Amino acid sequence: MSCLVAGGSLLVGCTSQTKLRETELAELTQWLPGRYDNTAQVQADTQRGLHPPHEAVALAIVPIDAPRIAGIGDITRRVFYLQEMAANDPRRVMTQKVLSFEVTDSGIVEKVASLTEPQRWRDGHLDPDLFRGLVKEDLGPRCELTWSKTAGRFVGANGSKPCGGESHGSERPAKVEFRAELGADDFAMAEIEYDAGGRVLRGRADEPFYRFRKQGP
Repeated sequence: MSCLVAGGSLLVGCTSQTKLRETELAELTQWLPGRYDNTAQVQADTQRGLHPPHEAVALAIVPIDAPRIAGIGDITRRVFYLQEMAANDPRRVMTQKVLSFEVTDSGIVEKVASLTEPQRWRDGHLDPDLFRGLVKEDLGPRCELTWSKTAGRFVGANGSKPCGGESHGSERPAKVEFRAELGADDFAMAEIEYDAGGRVLRGRADEPFYRFRKQGP
């Protein structure tokens, strides 16, 4: 760590900065869990005549304990399961991800991982103990978002570390841009997929964010 090779005063400053980030991480991970939906956004889209409106989506985010994954027990790391569903039909599951947060030299870093066998973990928010059997091999490709706090909100993005993979519906390489925002009672996320030439393959250009309001714990 660069802080360790610097002078004593800089080392004190780095320690203070790390403490601040740990405090912010505790706040972020206290705000994040809950039940969310974007019903208000869909209604606003309809009133504005936006066509098509954003799809009505519900989220469930719960903390999980997965001791068989190396490092997960670190006090500076927090791990969550996220399930995205149709707001009017929770049986229609769209996305399942494992989110882990930790403090690093670059700030608060979130790793977003897919699941190699999503059906096995389906509805895991109803039984978080299920994830005690989670191992590294259960996690698919990961993306990293760096978070910071500004104006009383947390903002995250993968920035200069774009996620890579195959484009949905094709074998062409794709770049995925993730952005997110978090407040005490709201959560927003945007996922935009580009092909190798920079053309948008998935996501909305008019308003990329799905904006969720917390409905309960």
